[in-house]
Amino acid sequence: MNRWFALLGASFALSLSACGSSGGNDILDENQLYAYRSDSPYAAVLKDCALAKEIVDTCTLQTLPFIAQQNPEFTKADIMNRLLVTHDWMGERFEALLNDAPEKMIPLFGSLTSISIGSTVRPSYYWAGTGGIRLDPAGLWLTVAEKANVSAEEDYRSGFGDDLQFWFFETLRNGNQAAVNYYSLSDDSERPYEDIKVPMYRLLYHELAHAVDYLPAESIPSLNASLNPAQALTVNENFFLSPRMYNDMPLNSQVLDELSQVSFRGVTATDSQISYQPDFLGSEMANDGASRYYGYYTQREDFATLFAVALMKLDFNLDSYVGFVNKPANLESYFCSELLVGWGQKNRLADALVQPRAKWALEQVYGQRDEFDNFFAENATQLKDMVPGVNWCDNRDNDYSADLPFSDESKIELSDEQKAEAMRQLEFERRVRIH
Repeated sequence: MNRWFALLGASFALSLSACGSSGGNDILDENQLYAYRSDSPYAAVLKDCALAKEIVDTCTLQTLPFIAQQNPEFTKADIMNRLLVTHDWMGERFEALLNDAPEKMIPLFGSLTSISIGSTVRPSYYWAGTGGIRLDPAGLWLTVAEKANVSAEEDYRSGFGDDLQFWFFETLRNGNQAAVNYYSLSDDSERPYEDIKVPMYRLLYHELAHAVDYLPAESIPSLNASLNPAQALTVNENFFLSPRMYNDMPLNSQVLDELSQVSFRGVTATDSQISYQPDFLGSEMANDGASRYYGYYTQREDFATLFAVALMKLDFNLDSYVGFVNKPANLESYFCSELLVGWGQKNRLADALVQPRAKWALEQVYGQRDEFDNFFAENATQLKDMVPGVNWCDNRDNDYSADLPFSDESKIELSDEQKAEAMRQLEFERRVRIH
């Protein structure tokens, strides 16, 4: 089978953890996950089914069916009945987000069997072996007490591709303002509820896109309940969405396809790959239909990134900014003025090569709608190419043309804390490339 299916087991062999209280300075492992709703009809089986680590140990769909399989007209209460947490506040926060979620998001939960949120889950991911998602609580905390229940361990992928000579930046913007702000897990900062909504909805759209990719609504009635999720999904693999998209609209850059395995899987870079420069990689992406560099990792990630970027624009009117930039000389201390863009775009979704693929993804999940036709027609005029040679921040924040000077904050007197804060935000925009 294709690489995305071969990776099914690998995405699952992650060392995750979780917990089970409502406060305190405790990081709990996954064995302490518990059903958030003790009166859930699945409370007795939910933990064992969701935490199975080998496909042979997973539950059949008779024991834990997909949500929409059990009830095609499912409610938010049905979703909450599938939730495992390590601390009560995680469930409370997830329920608040669920109640405030865009209308288009709720039906997507029907393609899940479970949702797990625990102290040490990092990164968030979907696994077809159980048909469930696990969510990193780093996106949910509001208070210092809640933050104390979240592991500060780095994503295991954070060092991948460190020997490459470029960085890929991306961010969501509301006009000229950041839609997602950086908050540290290791200080005493707190944040308002409103600040977690955009990043969590982006994450949920991405993970739910994986679930719907494997189990679109049209395939649910034909599921064999005597099988486990992986078996039942494989029987129905002709319904899988991302392989169908690739049949008609594949990505074509072999350079970025192979390089993504270095950046996101940890494959050792070749000498040629180490020599790649931002402008060369930008020319590859400019002639292709991926919405993000991460989309080259697998067909599944391509579909999920297209889907999530489109819905963050459709639901929240947020633009996705992407760009390949050069690495600064000093990786531990640098200014944005050193991050010169080799290629980038504001509102990449509006690119003529990206739009039809994103529209296809939405229509396969929701059906054809005038809303989508109008949305993409209006969005088509909003693409803006970044100016090569101008730094990431000026390209991101301003309507720059090639003949305009750009700012140089290295010549501005900044306190150590101001510089550190600016770097933390930049690091956040660099590392968001891995969800």
